[in-house]
Amino acid sequence: MFFSYLTSVVMVSLALYGLWHIIRDIWNAYLAPRWDHAPRASLLMVVQNVEQQVEGMIRFLIRDIAAEPAWCDIVVVDYGSEDITPSILDRLARECPLLKVVHLAGCSRPVSVGITFCQGEVVYVLDFVHRLRYDQFMTAMGTLTRKA
Repeated sequence: MFFSYLTSVVMVSLALYGLWHIIRDIWNAYLAPRWDHAPRASLLMVVQNVEQQVEGMIRFLIRDIAAEPAWCDIVVVDYGSEDITPSILDRLARECPLLKVVHLAGCSRPVSVGITFCQGEVVYVLDFVHRLRYDQFMTAMGTLTRKA
């Protein structure tokens, strides 16, 4: 009697183990979320009066993007600079086709305007002028969802 109980416990355990593997294989083959391609990304930079740092920052980003296999573009919003930042940005935009420059004079929402120029499915905002408040973030996201 002991042998038949032990045999039945082993058989049930093997059946459950096999069922678990079947369910896992079905999940991996048909139901698991997967990326057909890596999402395209956009870097949105908001700058103002940063003539000393802007060229180094952008060249660093371009070098990192060129090293990665994923597609990415850079949109730089110049938020009313009064130094030579706009001319530096224009020169860099002529050198690199992934870089787009938008000049804004008195706009109150540079992120919302700049996000419309982004081509990526994911947008990462680098705001060097001021920190993004919650209402500005929601306005930018509303602009992004209207674009899609």
